[in-house]
Amino acid sequence: MKIVCSLSLFLLIVVVLPSRAQQVAMVEAPAPAMHAAANSAEPVSALPGAVMPVPSRTALPERQSFAVEDWGLLGGAAVLRFLDYKSTVKCMSDPANFHEVELPNALVHNDPAFGAFEAGMVGVNYYAYRLFVRHHHRTMARLGQEINLAAMGWTVGRNYYEINEFWPRASGPLVRH
Repeated sequence: MKIVCSLSLFLLIVVVLPSRAQQVAMVEAPAPAMHAAANSAEPVSALPGAVMPVPSRTALPERQSFAVEDWGLLGGAAVLRFLDYKSTVKCMSDPANFHEVELPNALVHNDPAFGAFEAGMVGVNYYAYRLFVRHHHRTMARLGQEINLAAMGWTVGRNYYEINEFWPRASGPLVRH
C-alpha cells in the first residue's frame, strides 16, 4: 500500500506542479504591447519587446481519397458478400441437408430481405472504411478490411466446398460418418 501511495504522490508532483508553475508564469507575464500602444502616441513597432500577433492561415484539411488498394479491398468485400448470398441461397434450397449457422433462419429464408441485408453490409463496410480513412487511420482501415476479407473468404469457401462436395444428393439427407 505504501508503494501505491508513494507512486501516486510522485506522479502528482511530476505531472501537476510543472504545469501549475507554467500557469503562474503565464499569469504574471507583462501585458501585451498592443494595449500599451493604444494609450501612447508611439507606433507599436517602436515599443521595446512588442509582440505582434501573426495572422494565421487556416489551411483546409486535405481531402482523404481512396487509393487503388483501398478500392480493391472494398471491391473484394462486395464480391464476397454477393458470393455469400448466392451460396447461402443455394444451400437453403435443400433444407434437409443444409442449415444456416450464423444468421436467423427467418432472414435467410426470405430472399429479398437477405439480399437487402447483404447489400446493407456492403454499404456499412464502405462507410466504416471511409470514416477510418477520413480520420487518418488508413492502416487500421486496411487491417480491418483484410480481416473481414479473410473471414468472409473462409465462410464463402466453406459454403462452396459443402455445395460441391455434397450436391446433388442421391436421395434422403446426408449421413456423415
